[in-house]
Amino acid sequence: MKQSKHDSVKKRLRERDEQTNKPQHQSIETLGDFARRTGQDQDIGRDQNPAAPASSPKESTAHTRPLPRTPLSDIKFSKNTSNMGALRAALRLSDGFWISLVILVSIWNGYIGVNNKEVIAPLAAGISGALGFLASLYLIKAYRFSPTETYGEHLKTVALGSAAALGAWLSIALIAKPDTFLPDALAIAGLWATGALLIVHSVYYIIIKRKHERGDLIPRIIMLGATETARRLIEENARSRELQILAIFDERLSRAPHDIHGVPVVGKIEDMLNWDALPYVDRIVVTLPSMARDRRRTFINQVRKLPNRIAFLVDEFENLNHVQQRVSDIAEISMREITGKPKPGYQIFIKRLTDVTLSGTALLFGAPVLALIAVLIKLDSPGPVLFKQKRQGFNNRVFDVYKFRSLKVENEDKDARSQVEAGDTRVTKIGRFIRKTSLDELPQLINVLKGDMSLVGPRPHAVGMHTGNVQTYKLVEDYAHRLKVKPGLTGWAQINGSRGPLHSGEDVARRVQLDMEYIERSNFIFDISIMLKTLPCLLGDSENIR
Repeated sequence: MKQSKHDSVKKRLRERDEQTNKPQHQSIETLGDFARRTGQDQDIGRDQNPAAPASSPKESTAHTRPLPRTPLSDIKFSKNTSNMGALRAALRLSDGFWISLVILVSIWNGYIGVNNKEVIAPLAAGISGALGFLASLYLIKAYRFSPTETYGEHLKTVALGSAAALGAWLSIALIAKPDTFLPDALAIAGLWATGALLIVHSVYYIIIKRKHERGDLIPRIIMLGATETARRLIEENARSRELQILAIFDERLSRAPHDIHGVPVVGKIEDMLNWDALPYVDRIVVTLPSMARDRRRTFINQVRKLPNRIAFLVDEFENLNHVQQRVSDIAEISMREITGKPKPGYQIFIKRLTDVTLSGTALLFGAPVLALIAVLIKLDSPGPVLFKQKRQGFNNRVFDVYKFRSLKVENEDKDARSQVEAGDTRVTKIGRFIRKTSLDELPQLINVLKGDMSLVGPRPHAVGMHTGNVQTYKLVEDYAHRLKVKPGLTGWAQINGSRGPLHSGEDVARRVQLDMEYIERSNFIFDISIMLKTLPCLLGDSENIR
């Protein structure tokens, strides 16, 4: 039965292949071409069906010289990242603001009927109208912004959604308050709102289209396994264009083709782990089939320690009963998430809005304090006012963090091989005060404004940081999971006593545990509570030496 089911699946795949349009990339050498050229058809089939007999050496044809592998350095892509969910949330907020403003201004300028002294009705009309327009646009999918959607198609969607909302709004307003509103007046207000929406969406369409073309909005993925499952994903993506599939890695390079539909097979998992562009990969997808369960488990165990989102594709033979991990779709193919549950777009937008607003305000009104500290540092010891150090950021991306210099210039430790302890002679006089009160961290508001950091999150550790004589990240297996979010100016660990130097593996494990708790619980209210609990630390912290 399993074999017949496998045959029927292969038949469906062949029928779909015959109907498939021209693929997005021209293939240099496809999976099937490679198998036929090297006589390894049955070996590749064994990934789909381990019971299939392996081809014997006697049956293999003479090998032609394989094409050289594409160097990882040749894989170029945009490393700028924008979150589509956050952009959608920003657009909804913008739509709500402009709709409410246009409707209220229109009504207030004389579009009130018999009882023109009534105030509650116009306000209710404006709010209900805005909500109605937003709901209609959401239901008609005007916020989707598909890569294949044209400008005309998008404006048509916005116009249809606005027309439906306007009709419903007129009906409800006139039924509820027939003596207050004039139909013509409401219609004019609604048309002005529709015009505002078309203008706003036109601007957003241009911005999003350009970001799509640069690759800033399209998730970047790499695949583990040069298999038929990988080929399916590439073919589906050629139609939907939802993903940037950068490369394929496979431990069996001798069996793997040069590329699959233009996506290069570039190396083994070890090569992937050492790839300097890995922090800019959004998701690692294991494409081994369910029948290659042992190999798939090995692959997952090798990469699950990374901060990147990890998933594997679900094939036709997968048993989806009693699934504990989250199952979603990627380019119309089912995928099971292993690590890295993403935050909703509106949460990302709110967090970024909070970061920009509060950090910008703090820099503006705190400028005199910052200037005073800079003068004191300059008078206290020779050297620059600011100290710059490489730190680990989101997804292990390296960035330059800014701090007020608190150590003597000749004792600066940019690799953090020796953490600052109580009574450390490297610390300057003014340095002791600004470290005790955390004022040395204030320049990191610039990092928050730039987007490298957030106000709240796991504290960023220095690249190469040591605990004892061992690099800190080697002491805890799940250490990299704390890098699944942007680092913060303060965090859950810091207000729970894990602040200052890490003296042992136990200290590192506790810090990582608290950081992971924050990642699981993080939301706007939680962030505000952490910021409020951080304020007492600015008055001094005698328990945790910095």
